Amino acid sequence: MSDSPSAPADLDPSPGRTDDPLSADRRVLIVGAASMVALILVGVVSAAVFTRSACAGIDPEPILPRTAGTDLDAVLAEGLPDLFDDERAALASYLNGTLASRLGPVAAAADVTGAQSLAVVGGPDGDLVAAIGRTTTVLDAADAEVRDTAEVGDGTIVGDGATLYSLALTNPMTGQTDAIVPVDVRLDGGDCLDTATVGTSFAFHLSAGDGQLLLFRVEEDGEFPQLELRDAQQGQVWISALDVPEIPPGVTGERLDAAMGSQLVVLGRRTAADEAAPVVSAFDRATGDPMWAVDLDDLEGAAPDGDSPVWADVLTVSDEGALVALSREDDRDVSSLVALDVADGSVRWAREAEAATPVSAGLAPDAGIAVVLDAGGEVVARQLAASDGESLGEIRVADPDGAGFDGRAGIAEAPQGTFAAMGGGLAILGTEENAVLESGITEVLMTDVVTVDDHVVVLLRSDDGAVAVTYGS
Repeated sequence: MSDSPSAPADLDPSPGRTDDPLSADRRVLIVGAASMVALILVGVVSAAVFTRSACAGIDPEPILPRTAGTDLDAVLAEGLPDLFDDERAALASYLNGTLASRLGPVAAAADVTGAQSLAVVGGPDGDLVAAIGRTTTVLDAADAEVRDTAEVGDGTIVGDGATLYSLALTNPMTGQTDAIVPVDVRLDGGDCLDTATVGTSFAFHLSAGDGQLLLFRVEEDGEFPQLELRDAQQGQVWISALDVPEIPPGVTGERLDAAMGSQLVVLGRRTAADEAAPVVSAFDRATGDPMWAVDLDDLEGAAPDGDSPVWADVLTVSDEGALVALSREDDRDVSSLVALDVADGSVRWAREAEAATPVSAGLAPDAGIAVVLDAGGEVVARQLAASDGESLGEIRVADPDGAGFDGRAGIAEAPQGTFAAMGGGLAILGTEENAVLESGITEVLMTDVVTVDDHVVVLLRSDDGAVAVTYGS
């Protein structure tokens, strides 16, 4: 036994303890360093999530083309799977008979499920057709074949010509867009422009065409409102100041509408009587320079009667003029059609559109103006003289329950006349005898039509599918 006294057990140093006076500081430093590393990792992960933004979800991804070719029955079976056999047979008879008698023989058909509209794409002369939507398919009408097919995830495809654009359209009502990817005719995506990063002005989609994209740009607080034109080669082509009130950007985005012609970009907006800003403004398409502006007083008598603010929707712009639909805020279903001169914005003529809302319009020098209107209970296709707006004829299709028209319509010019896809069928205007070729199949809507070379392409959509049918030899 040792002679040295032993310390009481409760006074023995506990295992792992030290008499080093700096040990507590070291532990604090270690814990602090670990916490800092954890915070950095959280920051990196958060940054990765936020920097992905909307770009990651709108890039086109190639997929194998669906059924296409000259076998119309096979394409209808694959592209419109929700139809019963007798409905498909009746549709095939309509396409091969009624439509073919006016448009020429069926050259080809393609399953384009996911498409909502058609656009002519390609070079300056545009010899291809894109069936655009979340799934987009490029068709060669002349060779009756499918070129490419791609899915764009959460993207919304817009435009025509040499470049389409996939947009991260976060609010379709206002047009707010968080990211933009240019898409070429091979459906390959270019570099994404993220418009939702900190320090970047908000972007709102206004129009797209001829390979270009028109945006409303504004700061978060509503300051510095501008109109921007972009393309895939230059990026920003030009940017021009806008004369609009400094109010929340989303409100302004909802109130703006625009269309582009070869010479002008024309912008319409909602305007109250006590506002100094113009109702319609025009900008040079090439430079963005302001060309003219139309105030509310200049449109006295052109807008429907009333005291509430006036909304101006720009339907179409050509070398001959700009067609604008005016309505009052307290009754948007009653409109008037106003033709403005491209030189100075002066009113050439104004016509009441009755209790109807224009949804599509086209203007051609020889054929005049064609417009499709939703009259609530019926759909109207009307031909107007470009010189004075006089009616040259119209076709009305009853739609009492709203099932025969979903708000989408297309207009195309061809030697056979002016075609208007109007839900339940195809209207042919500008001929000695205007006619509507109705399918009689309520489960399928005809939502668009385009012409390319000597071919006519129509888009048919059901709840679960879509088919593009090409006519012409």
